[in-house]
Amino acid sequence: MTVEATDKLPEETPEKPEDAARPCLDGMPYRAIVFARLHSNEAKTPLYWVGGVAGGPWSAINSLKKAVAVHGATCFYCSTGLAKDTVTIDHVEGQIGEIPNAIQNLVLACKPCNAKKGHLPIDAFKPEAGREWLQALHTQIEERLRKLGAQTKIK
Repeated sequence: MTVEATDKLPEETPEKPEDAARPCLDGMPYRAIVFARLHSNEAKTPLYWVGGVAGGPWSAINSLKKAVAVHGATCFYCSTGLAKDTVTIDHVEGQIGEIPNAIQNLVLACKPCNAKKGHLPIDAFKPEAGREWLQALHTQIEERLRKLGAQTKIK
């Protein structure tokens, strides 16, 4: 399956970093995390504010930690409530590639689920969680393409 972008509309503005640098999941505490700016480092790492937390901005991982501390969370995989001593941050697609700590690649998980998942792809570990995460990414990609003024065709 391929996606083609066609028919750029001239009245649309180019994509901004804040459109890309946000969690793809809508529930709390993810929605409390808001893009602040790109770090001045060579990698231009996105930095985030966290609603209800003074200070910042922070990296994606630190933002998730701060958001959980203030807003609480449940395990993305089993929906168990997370406490300070049971919360972990899982890299959905592993820590390989250019942006392993991208906010879209991070979910909150309990220690048992994170340990069981290990290096498995999300859809091999929990197909329903994989479907939810991929659908959220798909929705975000469609929204970003729309903002760019592109129409998508899936072949």
